[in-house]
Amino acid sequence: MKRLAIAVIHGLGSEEEFYSVELKHRITEEYVKGAQGRLEDDLLFHEIYWGDIVKEELNNFQQRANYKGDLAYQNLRQIMTDTQALALLYNPGTEIYESINNRIKDGFRKFASHRRIDVESTPLVILAHSYGGVMMSHYIREMHASTSSINNFESMKTLVGYVTFGNPMGVYALSGANSILGKPCSIVGDALDDDMKKRARWYNFYDKDDIIAYPLKGLSEEFDKHVNGDFEINVGSAATSWNPACHTGYWEDKDFYRPVADFIGELRAPHSFWQS
Repeated sequence: MKRLAIAVIHGLGSEEEFYSVELKHRITEEYVKGAQGRLEDDLLFHEIYWGDIVKEELNNFQQRANYKGDLAYQNLRQIMTDTQALALLYNPGTEIYESINNRIKDGFRKFASHRRIDVESTPLVILAHSYGGVMMSHYIREMHASTSSINNFESMKTLVGYVTFGNPMGVYALSGANSILGKPCSIVGDALDDDMKKRARWYNFYDKDDIIAYPLKGLSEEFDKHVNGDFEINVGSAATSWNPACHTGYWEDKDFYRPVADFIGELRAPHSFWQS
């Protein structure tokens, strides 16, 4: 049986390891009950974790900055600090940029070693939260431009789906900034067969109350070309769904994981690749 590979990457440095376990269960449950004949084994999930690379530095900053102990809105402040700090730390040429990219590369190398992954043909979907969407868009572009002999899976040539959520990439698309982190990427892998290429999609989800996130298609002709849809959803709990703290609410909200499961179902729908 051929599988669909799904890699998940976080975007806030304060995330803990195994952050995606519940999301995996929710997506899988929705996928299986979506149509007869679907199996949990159809999907292979892999978590990419890099938060430990920046966690100590971010924690030290929070302690030094709040030396008086009087700063309000600590949870929201941490979201803003994580996002702003990553904008400074994750830049080409910095040590943290290299460390995070190496962690991403190692994550896909480990995923590729799974016994049920065919490194030449297994289709890949990437789910990227927050600043993880900035990182992965840049990484995908780098892999597509690379001339190394790395296998199709690790070089993103089997990429068939890209889902960004809570994505701040719009800020990096400012024309005056001329940032390489603000450029969209093609998510149609060269190694996919023609049928799968037609199903490839980049979907971007955002909550209008999430002040970190932006829709993408309107940013430029290039974004409009590569992003297949911006979807405004409502995420978070009763305490957060109406304010900026909803930025961390995508992981457990049905308004997010149900359409993701539907998209995965569309990719796994019967056609020549899955039947061969």
